[in-house]
Parts: sequence; C-alpha cells; structure tokens
Amino acid sequence: MRTLDASWLVLPDHVAPGRILIQGDRISAVETAVSEPGIRPAQSTIHNPQSTIALPGLINAHTHLEQTFMRGYSANRALLDWLKHYIWKLQAAMTVEDVRLACLLGMVEALRGGATTVIQHFKLASAPAHTDAVLQTAEQLGIRLVLARAWNDRGANAEAPDAILADFDRLYAEWHGAANGRITIANGPITPWRCSADMLRRTVELARRHGAFTVCHVSETRDEVGLTVEDTGRRPVEWFDALGVLGPDFHLIHGVWVSEAERDILARRGVAVVHCPAANMILASGVAPVTALLREGVTVALGTDGPASNDGQDMIETMRLAAYLARVTTLDPQALPPRQVIDLATAHGARALGNSALGRLSPGAKADLITLDLNAAHIQPIGDPLSAVVYNARGSDVDTVIVDGRVLMAGKQVLVLDEVALLDECRDRAAHLARRAGVEI
Repeated sequence: MRTLDASWLVLPDHVAPGRILIQGDRISAVETAVSEPGIRPAQSTIHNPQSTIALPGLINAHTHLEQTFMRGYSANRALLDWLKHYIWKLQAAMTVEDVRLACLLGMVEALRGGATTVIQHFKLASAPAHTDAVLQTAEQLGIRLVLARAWNDRGANAEAPDAILADFDRLYAEWHGAANGRITIANGPITPWRCSADMLRRTVELARRHGAFTVCHVSETRDEVGLTVEDTGRRPVEWFDALGVLGPDFHLIHGVWVSEAERDILARRGVAVVHCPAANMILASGVAPVTALLREGVTVALGTDGPASNDGQDMIETMRLAAYLARVTTLDPQALPPRQVIDLATAHGARALGNSALGRLSPGAKADLITLDLNAAHIQPIGDPLSAVVYNARGSDVDTVIVDGRVLMAGKQVLVLDEVALLDECRDRAAHLARRAGVEI
C-alpha cells in the first residue's frame, strides 16, 4: 500500500490538491483535503517535488514502436514515397533482436512522455518470434500494451489468409489478457486498399469473439482515399460500413480526409477516431476534423504514431499539438480547451479501449497514473494548472509513472532497467540495420 501526494489532482470533474491511496493494482481512495485526518498510514509514500500535478496515465492510442530505429526518415517525404523507399525496407531487414531493442526503447520513451498504455500497431507480425519479442518486452518492463497484429492480404508483403488467421488464433490463446490483463491483442488491418473484403470481415468477427477490437489506418491522405475509391467504388468509411465491420470496437486511425457523410457514419456506428497530429503535420497529410467529430459525438483519442513519422513518443507534446491545430484550422480560440485535450488523452482513450478502469483518478480505477513536476522555468508561475499541462509542460517534466500499481519511474529516473546501457546498444543496432537495409537519411 502506498500514498501519492500532489499539489493538484486532475479528477473527473475538478482539480484540487490531494492524496491518492494505492492498494495493489487499484486506486483505493482519493482525498482532496490532505490537511485533515484521512487516509490511514501507508507502507510507503511516493515523494514528489513541490508544484506537482497527478493525472491519469496517458493513453497513446496509436504508434509503431519498432520505428524508433527509423527516426529522421520522414523529412521532406510524402507518405507513400516514405513507406516504399525507406520504412518497408527497414522493417523487412529487422531481426528479432532489432525488434526487441527498438520496441524497448520506444516503451521507455513512451513512459517518459507520460503514457502508461500504448496501442502498438505492429507491422512485422508475419514472423511469430518478432511479435512475441514485443509482447515479452512489454511484460517484463511493466507497461500496459495492446498489440494490434498488423496484416494485409493484398499488395506488397501480402500474407496468406490462413496464415493470418492461424497467427491470430495463437496470439489470442497465448497473450490476450496476459500479465494481469496488462497485455491484450487487437486486429490490425493496415489500410483499406491493402486488405480484401473477405479478410476484413473474418478478422473483425474473430476479434469480436475474443472481446478484442480492430484498428486500421483510414483516410490518412487524399491519395489513399483515391486508391480505395478506385478499388471499391466507395470512400473508405462508406466501404467499411457496407462490409459491416464498423462499431464501437473499431479504431479509425487518422481520419484526416473523412467526408461529412463519413463523419455521420462514424458517429452512428460509435467508431473511435485516433488523431495523430505530429505525424499528419510532418508528412503533410492534412489535419483531422477533430472539433467537427467531437460535435457529432465521436470518441476521439490521441496517438503519437510511430517514431519514424513523428519522430517521438511524447504524449504531452501530442496534447499541445492537438490543441494548436484545432485552433488554427477552425479559427476558434475556444476550440479544444485544456480540460478537453486532457480528456482525449485519458478518458477518451479509455473509452476507445472499452476499459472503464483506465483514464480516471477515482476509487476502483486501475492504478495507472503519472505526476508532472511543474517547478520549472518554462512553466512557472502557474495560473491554471490544466493550461500549464497542455501549453507549458514537456515530456521531460514527467516525474513519476505508475502502471498497475507498480512504480516504473520516480524522480525522473526509470527504475526497471539500465537506460544508459539500452541507449548505447540501440545506437549500434540501428546503424547496423540501416546498412543491412541499404538505406540512408
């Protein structure tokens, strides 16, 4: 049992100074009058510096962790050129050890950026050993991970349908709900134009039988929309709707170029949209209509996307970018206020996951939470603490990270591995990977 004190707690309906009692993997009590007698003594207390704020652990609703070894390749390149000439070559050359180290580095970066839950859309899933390396790494590190097993049965690097389904059967049997529920499996079709209608239906049906969800890159660029229209005669969301695969268990990644009619479909079907502002900007893909989606009742979560197209995993930065983009594209100074942005990174992410135990600081919730040290020159003095989080804070201000009741980071130090040694090893492995793949920045 332990307690965590903070200058401010970001609670479901207000912000106040307080104390959180953690017992096992759950928040057992929240006290907002810390000067009064209250919570019984705990066995250990997490000491935080002055001017701290405690938030629910942030949920990174979309990334590709293996791409930490591919930073910098997105500069001055459009999406399809970037994929064909760089990313697909690098991914094809990755060994199991490359994957393990790259994903471990990405998970550490995610923790440092405030994420306690990561949805990893894993694109090297055709080799079971590669996939298991990611899952084993998450299990050992202690982060909460959803692995969306990517697949495509059309186009470059297509897999046979029977092989895809067999691997899903194995993953659901061996990993879905592992590590006290911290690790789960999801269905991850890559894009509409690389997946057949039959396999979309079959994999979505299989996921639903296991209580899992589906994630897919949809309408990220105008060119991709055109490819689906050319192939099916329908826009992507309209095609998915005709196939019967949309629902509250479907995550539409990006959604930059969804039409007004498609937004209506998303709202009616309860689909979650994952907004990845940094990747959309750096690849010049466009800006998702986030405020319009929210007005129509669509759940919008936030993702960093992979380090090759972001080039980072900082969810604090992702919140700020989402707020800025909403303002500049709508010309509305009140678009996405700080409280709402934080909700997208917490409560909306939990809703997209279908997990009401995440994304909140309240009794009974999972003990997945973070604290930020706000005692810094780029933050002080503080007027509104929520504004300080969204507009001033950085990933480097994350002080403490707790997942499932286990302290993974405290005092800005990762406690569960030797981070310096990891960085040394990753630099060497990434250089070897680039040489093997025959690519250079």
